Amino acid sequence: MRNLDIKATPWQQEVLPDGLHLPAGVDAALLETCQFEGWHYQRLQLQTASGLKCYLYVDDGDQAWVLGVFDTLGQADFFLALHNANPLYVPALLIEQDAPAVRMVDQQLHWPVYAGLYRVGFKSYRVEPVETEADWVRAEYIDGYRVESLGEGPEIEVCLQVYSHFDGRLRGCKMC
Repeated sequence: MRNLDIKATPWQQEVLPDGLHLPAGVDAALLETCQFEGWHYQRLQLQTASGLKCYLYVDDGDQAWVLGVFDTLGQADFFLALHNANPLYVPALLIEQDAPAVRMVDQQLHWPVYAGLYRVGFKSYRVEPVETEADWVRAEYIDGYRVESLGEGPEIEVCLQVYSHFDGRLRGCKMC
């Protein structure tokens, strides 16, 4: 087990406006931010009928990435500590939008799902939404011209599958 500490500033709660419109299935939302060495982090907690869903995003002022989606704050904090220790320790998925990831538009909270592309050389992870299943994504590991399916399922499960695969390859130095 890694012994990591969060080096970022303490989480600061962002004030969400009264009358905020949340999508169906989301009962409450809490947005927090922190910073570390030029990185800006957003932690979005969503309370749903099935429990907590916590997204962790990072941006550098221009581009934004999703670090993961979790069902506990402890998991999100672990990924924050990993990214603080070395950004290459986390398969951060590049989001196809400018920073910041979580935004307010016309009294509605908008956030990207756990999807995007992480690339190191000729190796990459691609995560895409499954169009026929709400809140499901599919993940693939790509090595040159070879594509390996990591499966599909709820965002939280796939996020942990991607990290498990990534960590196994990282510890075996196969990403280099």
